[in-house]
Amino acid sequence: MRVLIAHGAYRHSGGEERHVSLLEEGLLRAGVELTTYQPGPVADDLATKVRLAAGLVYRPAAARRLAAELERRPADVVHFHNLMPLLTPAALRAAKRSGAAVVWTVHNYRFACPAGTLLRNGEVHDDCIEGSSLACGLRNARGSRIESAAYGLAIELQRRLRLLERWVDAYVAPSRFVARMLVRAGFPSERIHVMPYGVPTGRAAAGKPAHAVYAGRLAPEKGVPTLLAAARLAPNVPLVVAGDGPLAGVVRDSAAGHIRYVGSLDPAEVAGLFTTSSFAIVPSQCHDNLPFAAIEPVAAGVPVVASRVGGLPEIVEHGVNGLLVPPGDPAALAKAMRSLWCDPDRTARLGTEARRIAVERFSLSRQVDRLLDLYDGLRSVA
Repeated sequence: MRVLIAHGAYRHSGGEERHVSLLEEGLLRAGVELTTYQPGPVADDLATKVRLAAGLVYRPAAARRLAAELERRPADVVHFHNLMPLLTPAALRAAKRSGAAVVWTVHNYRFACPAGTLLRNGEVHDDCIEGSSLACGLRNARGSRIESAAYGLAIELQRRLRLLERWVDAYVAPSRFVARMLVRAGFPSERIHVMPYGVPTGRAAAGKPAHAVYAGRLAPEKGVPTLLAAARLAPNVPLVVAGDGPLAGVVRDSAAGHIRYVGSLDPAEVAGLFTTSSFAIVPSQCHDNLPFAAIEPVAAGVPVVASRVGGLPEIVEHGVNGLLVPPGDPAALAKAMRSLWCDPDRTARLGTEARRIAVERFSLSRQVDRLLDLYDGLRSVA
């Protein structure tokens, strides 16, 4: 089988890039003839932003470039990931016209929300899911009024013209939460397939627990301010923070005593950090899809304290493989941190169950097998 993975690179890599990298490895091991197509990342200057904004709805140049790639290396399936701002629905059309089956993994909410996060001015919202993307943009969803308006208008037009539906044979939703949002936004439910992200599950953590850990993007929507506030309320819990992002300076300034900041780590280094972690913390403020910050620790046999938002309850079962707390509540998070740190036997039991659940639900091999079944089904229909 010949598969082309198309993914518009972000300015800053994160969980989506991690997923694409792991998926490529898994498909290659399964014997797939794999091609990757990744335009970007793009510069952050004003001229580039203006040029990109002009083609946000439908970028013909993206279609031409992808069509040329598919002419050189034909594919049975083209599997899209991030579409905006470089690919747009024009690339979906080019893939469909090549004769390939078209799959799109929906990693965020940019099918309706200009910010892609269902956060606007720091507050969670979902009015754009069934309502107006343009109105959401005009309310400054992205933190830049010009950018927000441009994305809001583009997504509104894409929705009204059904450009994200015409040429897609199957949508892959990493969580049931995202699948429900797609249905609410008017996407055809019969084409939506829930497939959780997969991670390697070869070995569990084996070191002596020495700290709690946060490993992820250091940004407000990830609940970093809540994390730091909770850490101050739980001074008996040693905390290691790994990652980078707009709040890196704030974390660095807060690192003292029981809080240690280790900067940005590669996946192997993060895995090593889990070997000495009592539990991981994922205090998201936004409706996180299915964050690797929660999947990877449970795969290592490390329980997780997470916010009860988005797809996180599909990873963390309260009292089974971790604890769930309300988002934005430092006192509740601190209480959960203290309870696990002070009860190592319970924490160990939660970790054992975390590992079992991860092997059953979130293994990379399971995800690849399910995707290959989907690809085969689409090809047989074509």
